[in-house]
Amino acid sequence: MENNEFEYKNSYTGIFSLNYFTQGIYTSIFAMVIPVYLLTTYGEINQAALAFMLSIILFPATIKIIYGILTDKTKTSKLGRRKPWIIIPDGIAGIVWIIIAFMIPATFDAAISLFTITGIIVSFGIYISDTALDGFILDICPKNQLGRTQGFCWGLRAIGIIVGGPIILLFLIILPIQAIFISLGIMMLLFPALTLLIKDIEVPKVEGIGKALKLIFKKNENWKMFTYSFFMQIVGGIVYTFLALYILIKAGYIDPEGATLASLDISLYEPQALVTLFISLGIIFGAILGGIVADKISRRAAVFSSMGLNTVSLLLLLVPAPIPILIFFAFLVGLASGWIFSAFSAVAAEYSKQYPEYASTYFSICVSFINFGTLLGMVLTGIMFNSLSRITSDTLLIYGAIFIFMIILESIALIPFVMLNREIYEFKLEKVEIIKV
Repeated sequence: MENNEFEYKNSYTGIFSLNYFTQGIYTSIFAMVIPVYLLTTYGEINQAALAFMLSIILFPATIKIIYGILTDKTKTSKLGRRKPWIIIPDGIAGIVWIIIAFMIPATFDAAISLFTITGIIVSFGIYISDTALDGFILDICPKNQLGRTQGFCWGLRAIGIIVGGPIILLFLIILPIQAIFISLGIMMLLFPALTLLIKDIEVPKVEGIGKALKLIFKKNENWKMFTYSFFMQIVGGIVYTFLALYILIKAGYIDPEGATLASLDISLYEPQALVTLFISLGIIFGAILGGIVADKISRRAAVFSSMGLNTVSLLLLLVPAPIPILIFFAFLVGLASGWIFSAFSAVAAEYSKQYPEYASTYFSICVSFINFGTLLGMVLTGIMFNSLSRITSDTLLIYGAIFIFMIILESIALIPFVMLNREIYEFKLEKVEIIKV
């Protein structure tokens, strides 16, 4: 079907969102459910072994550009170029979840080995499917709906990540973990199959990946986009790592002297979960609102408003206030984070659409730069945290300096952003050049 004959239906967004939600559930299972299960089942948890498992299963996320190339270049005559890379990898992952439900080992070491092998297989499936889903949205979603569609999908994934873990732990009170694995396996078989209901758009035959990558990386305009991507979420990981700890210190749950992430023991799970819940709600609403602003007003307005909200929300955390007000400020931080990502997605999607044959590859390159930026942000903030700790023991002063540093660091993203060509990312200007390879 040609692009000018295509009708995008709201049900398509629903199908995409279900798949992104499943990705979030997968993340929450390895981040929260499996560690708790190991502790309660085997009476022990080896932190080094757990860290090794998590590092191994995160490896597939580092090579998204390869998945982008695969999902752009390889196609079938009946299913096109996106659906096979959504259905087959997720289907394999779903079958693996069902199989391990009948293989729960008797010892902790055996369980770690099983979950590590499972995690690496499932992770490959999830990230290949995720890249293909990104590309599918870029292929068929109209420009005036891109921000809302991507924002809603990203919000559903955030729900799966943040809310999925606690809900599954509640189910484990009445259900064995085998039932959870089987249920997730069925979801990963069913939801990708629903993409068969989505009509596809014909794209030109893909030729010469080497030539395409050379063309992409050779253009100065694309490097502005990649630089914007790099700084856009450079402090994203820091917010989720330190924000709950900061508010618990302010609330008096933790002694400011010598407070670390290790201070978050089981007795603090309830207040920590409350803070995380409000951050999560902020992310969801921010992702949706950012998409609305990007589509209804302008991409530029969405980006500038998200950065402004981020600056204000982080500064508000430094204001002496009652705990309920601080939790509201944490909600605003989450709102800004979701808004920032939603606005970015709309801009990156427009740049990706310049290369209809390699839209998924281009978008995956942008995401890779985001990941590199987040890693650098964590390293720089860690160095700053350790350096300030040697100068002063005032934890609140240290956090204040870090929040200001975060504002400055992320605001750098506005420099490459204002250098971008508005005629490319503002769909209302209607002067985008389609680049053929």
